[in-house]
Amino acid sequence: MTPDQPGIDKQLLSRLTHHIRNPFNGIIGFSDLLNHHFEKLHAEDVKNYVQIIHQLSKKALLRSENLSWWLKSYTNNVHPIIQHMNLNEIVKEDLSYFNSEITKQELEIELQEGSESLMVNADKVMLQNIIKNILLNIVEFTTPIELVTVQFKKTKTSSSVIFSNPFQEKVSNETLTYIQNLKTSKVDILQMPDHAGIWVMHLLCSSQKIKLDITANNGTFIVTLNFPNN
Repeated sequence: MTPDQPGIDKQLLSRLTHHIRNPFNGIIGFSDLLNHHFEKLHAEDVKNYVQIIHQLSKKALLRSENLSWWLKSYTNNVHPIIQHMNLNEIVKEDLSYFNSEITKQELEIELQEGSESLMVNADKVMLQNIIKNILLNIVEFTTPIELVTVQFKKTKTSSSVIFSNPFQEKVSNETLTYIQNLKTSKVDILQMPDHAGIWVMHLLCSSQKIKLDITANNGTFIVTLNFPNN
């Protein structure tokens, strides 16, 4: 920590550790259940527990990556490597990554791609982390058997992808306030909402000049990533 960096608040540290520790508790619990009771379990139960462990492992990995990005930001070590890439293919790749979760939730994904693929400039690793945070949010908080739309748009000045999903839980006031602050002011490094993925999305978008817009109202959560055309 450099002299001009503030100390880390205890509440923030608590959130960071809880954010990363929570899925590991589930992984340990279900794997322990399989380890000690495998012979007594029906094949369908074993398959279900393995699926849960698989899903929790993905969540743990993404949350570990989020913590890594927070630490990189805290030490001023976020340096995007910009490439020219196909936005449609990146989104499809990450949708495929969460295919088992989407299938289990019985979610219908409607891709509205338009007449051509969108080419954008971004850091691929950062962009995939942003999209994975969005998709994990969709998987975790969308009611089963609902329609999720992913829309690609292009104008003369920008290209964008818009994720829209029904939201089964009420968004906390803290998160709503945080979302509003993203639109009006720079969010301090020591601030974090109850969903740390939102903070990381803001960080990674800002570092690449991607405009992040989030709205949560009338039971719908909409996230837009807007890329300037160069």
